[in-house]
Amino acid sequence: MSQTRLRRRVAAILTGVTTLLALTLTGTATALPARDVPDIGVDTGRFSLPINCAITLPDFGGVKVLDLGTTVDVQGAVAAQLGPGQEFWLTQGSGSITFPEALTALAGVAGIDKADATISALNIGAANATPARINVADPPAEIKDIPIQAGQPLKVGLPLEGTFDVGPFTAPDSGTVTLQFVDAVAHVALKSAVGFTLNVEANCTPTAGNALLTIAVGGPAGQPPSKITGAPMNYSVPPAESLIGIINAPYHCTLGGQPLDVGIAVGGTIPLAVKAGGSLSFTDASGALTIPPATVNALLDAGVHTVSGRVTTQNLVVEGGTPAVQNVAADGIDIPETTLVRDQKVVLSLPANGTLTAGPFKPVAGADSVRISLGDAAADFRINGSTQTIRATCATPSPQVILVDNPVT
Repeated sequence: MSQTRLRRRVAAILTGVTTLLALTLTGTATALPARDVPDIGVDTGRFSLPINCAITLPDFGGVKVLDLGTTVDVQGAVAAQLGPGQEFWLTQGSGSITFPEALTALAGVAGIDKADATISALNIGAANATPARINVADPPAEIKDIPIQAGQPLKVGLPLEGTFDVGPFTAPDSGTVTLQFVDAVAHVALKSAVGFTLNVEANCTPTAGNALLTIAVGGPAGQPPSKITGAPMNYSVPPAESLIGIINAPYHCTLGGQPLDVGIAVGGTIPLAVKAGGSLSFTDASGALTIPPATVNALLDAGVHTVSGRVTTQNLVVEGGTPAVQNVAADGIDIPETTLVRDQKVVLSLPANGTLTAGPFKPVAGADSVRISLGDAAADFRINGSTQTIRATCATPSPQVILVDNPVT
């Protein structure tokens, strides 16, 4: 093979890699908008994970020609808690990857202008669940005549339209389930305008941990399958090796002796790993209080028509790190006066403006991970415009509602 043809083929390989990866895997700076808060018991997020793709040539004995490092962007919705043996799905899934101009510029060298891709594997795992992984690309996804434009960023998503659901998984009897990006495999025929075709294969695996989120298992057995639909997913692209998400945790509270069920949501940008000797913090963090229709109706039946007040406690519980507990509402968060309307839920951004401080959290010596979950909460309410306050207390959710479970690297 001449040196010119060899250079052209290598350029074609690199260009095809950018295309096939894009096909394989397609913050809140202020208060949480009510429209972005998912239903109680729902966790939504968007994740940016570093990956490495080993590029091989099937037509030349499967020889590996290079490793390509990049980042995959995936998002989805799942239950915030799971019951023993409960069936569940990761729903509303999608993914994408964008490659810089420096890589796509190589297309012009070899005259590559189109590609046919077959994605044979896109495995999403659920550690401790059954099955341990599910291939989203079964049957394989085939995409014909993908345009390649030299010198322009390339972003292509999977699926090409809509979203994908991954499941059903079955939760264990206890413990936790960790959702993961496991790997992806794509086969691409790179087609040149001058008539030749080069087949390449990419095997892509995580490089800095593959955990997306961890869900605690507990409570009564026999809970119905959990398959989230219609959750808001208005997320920007997160920074590399981090997530942007909102989790709305179910809380059992008492107000003046009356039991009430509410949702407390926490949102922000969170790293997906923490270095030994380092620390992690939530950025652009904020929250929301959801009062569901049943609780609204119970309050109205008790003669409560308006509520206002101040959140005084929202503890975060830290395992494997310090501090062991942090109250992110220690300075107090005002609850604006709100009129209750029968059969209508209430979603209040807390704080109404600005953000919360969460962190820094530092790994303790010898810790393999730092797990941060939602703890107990408390607020002082004023009822029907009264100047007197009534204390509301909310127990730590059970099972845990885990915000992040970061490996220590």
